[in-house]
Amino acid sequence: MNPRPLLIFLLAACSAGCTQQRETELAASATAETLPDGSIQVRKSTALEQSRVEDDAAKIRALDARYPSAPTPLGAPTERVTQISVPGILQLDDGRTVRLDGVRCDSKAVDYLRRLLSGEGVSVVVMPSGENLGEPIPADVWSVSTIQLEEPKRTSQSYSKPIETAITSGWCEVEATPTCKYNERYAALAAAFHAPAGAR
Repeated sequence: MNPRPLLIFLLAACSAGCTQQRETELAASATAETLPDGSIQVRKSTALEQSRVEDDAAKIRALDARYPSAPTPLGAPTERVTQISVPGILQLDDGRTVRLDGVRCDSKAVDYLRRLLSGEGVSVVVMPSGENLGEPIPADVWSVSTIQLEEPKRTSQSYSKPIETAITSGWCEVEATPTCKYNERYAALAAAFHAPAGAR
């Protein structure tokens, strides 16, 4: 897997004492790459890579206009991820199993997702793709990162979509399903980020 700047769009929200919410679009300045021994290294992006992130951000804005994403689930109940397995199955601490709906992820991709979703202060919001679908539950998933601020009793939260990060970063392949509400958006993301240069 070639090094690629991580493009993660976050919605930052104040909680626990904050009365206002604010949206912040962030282009990460980190690049993840797989080393020969199979480990994953994250380093600061070069100027060229950061320029690529800015180009990628423009692609996302264009896609948002044509294929809107789901509203950010601010304040929704969250769960911790205890295990992640192929092809994108999340085991939650409440005992449920959830499938990332609309993508298929191999073992290398699962390693990346594990780093993204199993860190300290990270939880997920699970939005099932329908009712009474059985387990693993096909779902849209948001990750929520919570940071304790210096001021007592205040935290900052940021929301992101790991499925879209997996698509734009090339970790997982798009796999349309009858339950996924975002098949067209995910296909467009894959085409925008991974089509041959002459086809873009």
